[in-house]
Amino acid sequence: MPNQPPLYARFPGSVVAKPPCRMINANQYGFFVKGKAENIKKYVDETLNLAASGDISYAPLSTYTLLTFTDIENISSLNPEFKNQGWMQETDVIVWLPIAKLVKGKVDHIYWYPAFICVNNIYALINGINVWGYNKYLCDCEMPAIGGSPDFFSLSVDAFQPFTPSTKMAKHQLIEVVQTKAGSSNKFSNFVDLVKEAFTLLSSEDEAFHFDLNVLKQMLAGFVHPQMDQILFKQFPDGDGVNAVYQNVVHSPSVIKKIHHAQIYSGEFEVILHQVDTFRLDQAFGLELGSQKAILPFNVLMDFDQEAATEIQPS
Repeated sequence: MPNQPPLYARFPGSVVAKPPCRMINANQYGFFVKGKAENIKKYVDETLNLAASGDISYAPLSTYTLLTFTDIENISSLNPEFKNQGWMQETDVIVWLPIAKLVKGKVDHIYWYPAFICVNNIYALINGINVWGYNKYLCDCEMPAIGGSPDFFSLSVDAFQPFTPSTKMAKHQLIEVVQTKAGSSNKFSNFVDLVKEAFTLLSSEDEAFHFDLNVLKQMLAGFVHPQMDQILFKQFPDGDGVNAVYQNVVHSPSVIKKIHHAQIYSGEFEVILHQVDTFRLDQAFGLELGSQKAILPFNVLMDFDQEAATEIQPS
């Protein structure tokens, strides 16, 4: 029997809370952006597959990434020890990868991998890294308010640009999304049709996986009880920053409690990626520096619960 790990020390002044937490009025805008298969596969191999073992491995489902900007009006803990402490606002920007968990080479489960995430909130940063294992960084973000026009989005980060011994860290714009042609919006009354549209896009590529029966069952179950299954690569370095004192693949579902509204836009959008040497998203995912077209732009206003992270493969 493996040794029981020690209890986490919750000393005065520690802000590490216990999940789950409730997100109210999460106003999310999403854009599918084409990457490159070899870059995405390399990223997955250098993260998730480092902790894979036995018959389990992980593979990207598509060359499309999903870029989201989400303004969460109210976040509070649902855990009895922390739910009376208060609430906070959070804005996050995420590059998601659709991921297949493979068992003996066959698709067993579909996950969404938040491979790159920036937040505007130090509390969310600390808890996201320590409890869930998110690859988080602080940022400044501009995006529309609820009901606003989806015409401009911006992400700026403190970073080194360019890499030189004399470069001082400064604020740099990393991503912009600009509406280049106005259009109408196609509203959905539920989560089902929006998900169907997304998977139709992802499965339209020649290099996409052909979904088997297990995957189709999972998708159908998700339509009845909608949730986004997140997969995360959680690790902590040793004091030299060389070895990992902990490294594993974990799973945390985002359970959608209510969809206030959902819509897909017919207008045209461009994603503009700036070169910032600290965050080379062009190298990580094969996104194009400069401007490229955004596919299937959508907006969802929802409430959801972020559940605890559990190990997919116990260490």
